[in-house]
Amino acid sequence: MSRIAVIDDEPALGENIQRMLRQPGLLVSAFADSVKGMQEVLTNPPDLLLLDVRMPGMSGEEVFAHVHQAHPDLPIVFLTAFGSVEGAVLAMRNGAFDYLQKPFKREELLLVVQRALSVSKLEHQVQALKGRLEELGEAEAAQSRSVAMLDQLEKCRRAATTDATVMILGESGTGKEVTARQIHQLSRRKDGPFVPVECSAMPGSLIESELFGYERGAFTGAEKMKKGLIESADGGTLFLDEIGDLGVELQTRLFRFVEERALRRLGGLTQVRVDCRILCATNQDLTAKIKAGTFREELFYRLSVVTVKLPPLRDRPEDIQHLARFFLERFSRRYGKSIAGSQEFYEALLRQRWPGNVRQLKNVMERLVALHPDGFLKAADLDEDAPQGDVAVAFAHLPWKEARDRYLGSFESAYAQTVLARCGGNISAAARAAGVDRKTFYSLLKSDREEQTGESTPQPTLKLGE
Repeated sequence: MSRIAVIDDEPALGENIQRMLRQPGLLVSAFADSVKGMQEVLTNPPDLLLLDVRMPGMSGEEVFAHVHQAHPDLPIVFLTAFGSVEGAVLAMRNGAFDYLQKPFKREELLLVVQRALSVSKLEHQVQALKGRLEELGEAEAAQSRSVAMLDQLEKCRRAATTDATVMILGESGTGKEVTARQIHQLSRRKDGPFVPVECSAMPGSLIESELFGYERGAFTGAEKMKKGLIESADGGTLFLDEIGDLGVELQTRLFRFVEERALRRLGGLTQVRVDCRILCATNQDLTAKIKAGTFREELFYRLSVVTVKLPPLRDRPEDIQHLARFFLERFSRRYGKSIAGSQEFYEALLRQRWPGNVRQLKNVMERLVALHPDGFLKAADLDEDAPQGDVAVAFAHLPWKEARDRYLGSFESAYAQTVLARCGGNISAAARAAGVDRKTFYSLLKSDREEQTGESTPQPTLKLGE
């Protein structure tokens, strides 16, 4: 449905335009008050604005200036009398789409409206493509300088050329969906749909009907047939995010679909074939869930023909500064600012733990750009995101030996990250500066023992030299 707004102080002309444009797919709203009409267009922009030039109260030129500034992509057609054609032409030079000279015929109106709506539709498509390019920008950010990450991305590239199912493992925020979109974009199905399904976001009573669809009358309220998300991925890629949250009964239905590439909608008897690629992701330990009987082993093996393990950001220190600069440049462009990071700022980034991984880093950089005036970011700007509390307070709940190990581990990690920052993120140079080999230096970076204990303990802010 295309929406057209008419602002003209002659109510009869607005009603006449509504009659001339009365056809399926068009909704025309007319406003005789220029101020009220402008307010409506500003808050709820249509697909096309037909605007009179000469009006009492607020002229068409004034309305145009406000609307064009707020919505520069909205096509505006001026309705002008003979004596004001020059003004309409001048408005076109300033961004108006076209003008119609009164009185005009229905054919003339339809032709201009058709052209303007075509341009509006094209602009929407351009914006959608810009959104896709933004997504590709996210994918660019997922590319890495870390050897471990590069190995996984290379595995993705090789798997993308096939239709093999891929299981993407990683902590929350490591970029599992971004990686899935990369695989889709590199596959022969890139022109087909990419359908993400958040398995943990829908209750068990709804997810079956959302995935498999249903026939009319399948249950109370099913008044017509509805295709499920799996069917909507036909010809493209189905991405099942947080697959570990699916109930066991639904896993059985999904396993049958994965095996046969056919499904039955709820309440249906006919098999519906669906040609789609399946990608999955989870931050859970599916092997443990299999042992506990909460995840079907045969489904796991069918979904993990290729397994990709995305390392957490704390194990990719080479990427922290690289990604921070990437996000800083992106958000500076988006918010029209000129902001750079100082060396001490990037060193402070390396001392953070980043439990939320790349997603957390991205959010922090966006917040800093949004709130910071033009200039340089400093280490103090990260205070809001730094862990708080004294060392003794942070570890007081632990036995002495464990508290000591945690403290020493935190010091070693902070020391290694600081040396790494001073060496520009170069692991080899940092190891030489610390007087250890690369393997030992990596162990220092990860020596806070968090992985070994399986606990998540607040890490104190350590100031070296104290």
